[in-house]
Amino acid sequence: MKVYLAVPLVANRSRARAELMARAIRAGGHVVTSPWVLEAPAEAGSSPVDVFERDMKGAESCDVLVADVSAPSIGVGMEIMAAYKAGRRIVVVARKGGVLSTMLRHMEGKETLEYDEEEEIYEGLTALLR
Repeated sequence: MKVYLAVPLVANRSRARAELMARAIRAGGHVVTSPWVLEAPAEAGSSPVDVFERDMKGAESCDVLVADVSAPSIGVGMEIMAAYKAGRRIVVVARKGGVLSTMLRHMEGKETLEYDEEEEIYEGLTALLR
C-alpha cells in the first residue's frame, strides 16, 4: 500500500516518533509516500504553495493516511481532512488520554491507535496495516 505519513514538522515535532512510525509502515511491506517528513524540516528551494500542493496531492492519492495526532498540528489536520474528503483510509496515532479535537474524535470511519509508551506504536501500527 501507499501510505502517507502525516506528522508535525515545525511545532510539536518528534522526529523519533515519525521514524518509528515509518519503520512500522515499511515492516509491513508498504511504501511511505511522504519521505520528506523524516528529513530536516527546512523546505529549501520550495515555495509555500509548492509544499501545500505536494502535501494535499499526497494525502488525496494515498491508499491510507497515518497521522500522528499526539500533539496539535494544523498541517496534520489539513492532511487528514484532504484524505477524508478523498475517501481514503485514515489511521490516527494518539497518546492515551491526549486531547483530540471534537471534529477528529467524531470523524466517521477513522481508525485510532492509542498508546501509553511510544514503543507500543510499532506493534500496533504494523497490526493495523496488515
